[in-house]
Amino acid sequence: MSSPTLDRVLDAVLRVDGKLDILFVSEPGQRWFTQIPGAQIPKNFAEVVHPEDVAGFRQALAGTAETFSRDLRILKGGTECWINLRCYPLSGVGQHVFCIFDISRWKTEDFALRRAAENDELTGLPNRAFLKKTVDEYIQEGKGPFSIALLDLDGFKKVNDTYGHAMGDAVLVETTKRLVKLIGPGDMMARLGGDEFVLLYGGKNAEAAKLALKNVLLAVARPYDTAPHNAYLGVSIGVAEYPLHGEDYSTLLKNADTAMYFSKNAGKNRVTVFAATEANVDFSIRAAIHNGIQEGEFYMEYQPQYDMQNNLVGAEALMRWVNRDLGRVNPDQFIPIVEDSGLMPFLGKWALRYSCYQLKKFHALDPDFVMSVNVSPVQFGSDNFDEQVLEVIRESGIDPSRLVLEITESTLMSSQQKTERALARLREHGIRFSIDDFGTGFSSLSYLTRLPVSSIKIDKAFVTAMGEDGSEAISDRKLITAMINLAHSIDLKVVAEGVETNAQFAFLKAAGCNLVQGYLTGRPQSAEALSRLLQPQAAVA
Repeated sequence: MSSPTLDRVLDAVLRVDGKLDILFVSEPGQRWFTQIPGAQIPKNFAEVVHPEDVAGFRQALAGTAETFSRDLRILKGGTECWINLRCYPLSGVGQHVFCIFDISRWKTEDFALRRAAENDELTGLPNRAFLKKTVDEYIQEGKGPFSIALLDLDGFKKVNDTYGHAMGDAVLVETTKRLVKLIGPGDMMARLGGDEFVLLYGGKNAEAAKLALKNVLLAVARPYDTAPHNAYLGVSIGVAEYPLHGEDYSTLLKNADTAMYFSKNAGKNRVTVFAATEANVDFSIRAAIHNGIQEGEFYMEYQPQYDMQNNLVGAEALMRWVNRDLGRVNPDQFIPIVEDSGLMPFLGKWALRYSCYQLKKFHALDPDFVMSVNVSPVQFGSDNFDEQVLEVIRESGIDPSRLVLEITESTLMSSQQKTERALARLREHGIRFSIDDFGTGFSSLSYLTRLPVSSIKIDKAFVTAMGEDGSEAISDRKLITAMINLAHSIDLKVVAEGVETNAQFAFLKAAGCNLVQGYLTGRPQSAEALSRLLQPQAAVA
């Protein structure tokens, strides 16, 4: 007989002989076996074990004389049921006791959770996470070549905005139904989000994938009767091939995205295979910048500035960008595109505000700490630039005399009257100005004395060159010395950037340079890291 306590905990207790014929079933077990209409108490346990689990179960049973536990499936009245079976051998009589616990609900919930994590809720397609997992497995197993095709529906936004999200969802579901029919045995379709889909073509190079995608263009081109008035859509497609166009998931998806934008710009409703060109990179960055702003991908780092006695006195705030698909994007790449796209006034003001609020925190550790912030020519040229700066200073509550705005020589030389008015107003409030990349632009000694400039920054190109051998290095050292002497003669301080060696530091110190920044003294770093550098100085003070 089974224990009353076990009966309350377990779904069934069985005693079986060596042939798995059932000799005893507990009362709860009798009810559990027959709770499904048409189900009966089995005479032999093996006859209800799922065919796919029989071999493994028999092997486990024969392989040990000890107690063991195993999850397996049984069939009750033809219905699959997951159980946890714990086996206790009765060695003296050649029998076993099976303690059974029904875990079907747990298994079902576990499957549902996995499905929710890896599948798109609207279409049921694999999602971005599952796509990445699959591509990573392809790469690890050497399943190349294969191709990724990124699809973006043309005209979907208009349908969504005109008829509402419910109608937009219906269009996405209909698109899924059409394209799933075109998938071959080794292919996969996934939805990234919005109206973006991916087709993964196993075993196909880019040209073979492009050929297969002609049917995708035709399928999407058919009228959508799910939307009023039979909406017509197109699809722009970009293709990237492994390993030709990338050796990891992120690079492949980024390059497929770049190719897709080429399809968009070439007239839409077409397929473009990725080709690595500088123009491609610009298109990809331009497309990602808007999303990067919305997703909060831009942030600030701070490169410390030291005086010649190795005291940390300030930092330059530097804008950084890490994109979900592109990874870390160099400022030299994205800044010109931000300016060209008209977004610099917005991003520039954000950078200034963010830096000023951080400066306020630094002042809790060192009230004299100075923050230098770069100002783009586009940003400086806006009509109310001076008022924007003063507004940020009022909001953040910083001491304006601890803020240095870095501007280029070319910025100073354009619209001189307007520039002088803006500089003069800001200087009245204590804000200082530094000429960035001094010596690389159009230099005029007159503006150094006429405009309220407090310092110049020697470009790293001069600092790097002076460390080389030969007559040119000697000329560069003489030029740097002349710059420092010129600046000092009109009461300007000098900052040298790009200092990477002790020899460079020693020369600049001997020449009378006031401040240095570079990898020798400190790389660009987070605000938290810079705060840790300031703490010892604060303790001494």
